[in-house]
Amino acid sequence: MGESRDKTGLSYELLVRGIFQAIHDQEEVPNLKVEHNKTLQGKTITHQIDVYWKFEKGGITYEAIVQAKDWESAVNQGQLLQFNGVLGDLPGQPRGIFVTRTGYQQGAKDYAAAHGIILYELAELPRPHITITPLGWVQLIVEFRSFKLPPDSPGQGPVEELAMGLRSAVFQPHYSSFLFQIDSAWFNKNFADGTDATQIELNTLPNPEVIFYDQDLTPKCTLDEVVRQELGIMKDAKLDRKHVEHVFIGETFLGPPQTNDIFVKVNKVAFDLDIQVTVTPARFNLSNFVQFVLREIPSEKTRTFLARKQ
Repeated sequence: MGESRDKTGLSYELLVRGIFQAIHDQEEVPNLKVEHNKTLQGKTITHQIDVYWKFEKGGITYEAIVQAKDWESAVNQGQLLQFNGVLGDLPGQPRGIFVTRTGYQQGAKDYAAAHGIILYELAELPRPHITITPLGWVQLIVEFRSFKLPPDSPGQGPVEELAMGLRSAVFQPHYSSFLFQIDSAWFNKNFADGTDATQIELNTLPNPEVIFYDQDLTPKCTLDEVVRQELGIMKDAKLDRKHVEHVFIGETFLGPPQTNDIFVKVNKVAFDLDIQVTVTPARFNLSNFVQFVLREIPSEKTRTFLARKQ
């Protein structure tokens, strides 16, 4: 079995119990009974259940058992096999739910899907880690939200707290399929020996090292600058994808170091440009509470919850 962060596992189990209780409270499930550290009699032996719930609806009884494991490593297939053995030994065929902090190996995911076991990851809302490429940019949006927090003492009403959070949107441009259009009339005039323009070999270089020259063979811009210019047009037009055909103004030549020691007149360069956006939810600073995210596997559906700091 995986190593536990909390050797008793108690705090994580209580967190899982509280979150599923909150889910059912929001959904107004009738006759609900959510219990922690429940002992159930199986067909052969008794089983200790981390979290157990039971309710009746339309005369039908629904039961679920939850295995909550705060392990350092991802859950493997053998651990799901052991859990399924508990499910098979319990009468009434309760639904099986497995919750962990550190994810699942692919074998465990496949086994759970084949045996109807629901998988969740439950962990603190991660602090945003923003990485952008040289052409990328980020938008930071400040959000204010009012939270109703559980009281510190029984009998008191909920406490309202205003918190500030920062939501980020990271824009990462990606480009591909560069195609340079050589000026055919110029080429035929200057390469009358029958050289095929399609056979000119170009060196593969980073965009900032691909240089365009003017009629005096003086550097005028780089391919990186062309991409940035077209990216600015896309941003103004609020486009996230475009097939670009950048037509050069004035005589323009492609030259060293991409073409070794020759200069070739080009009319335009075409390429595909798209912008991928990744949005990170706002993380709010609350005095005595931590935000947790419950993520369902493999649907990736998420819900956020508040839990009191230990």
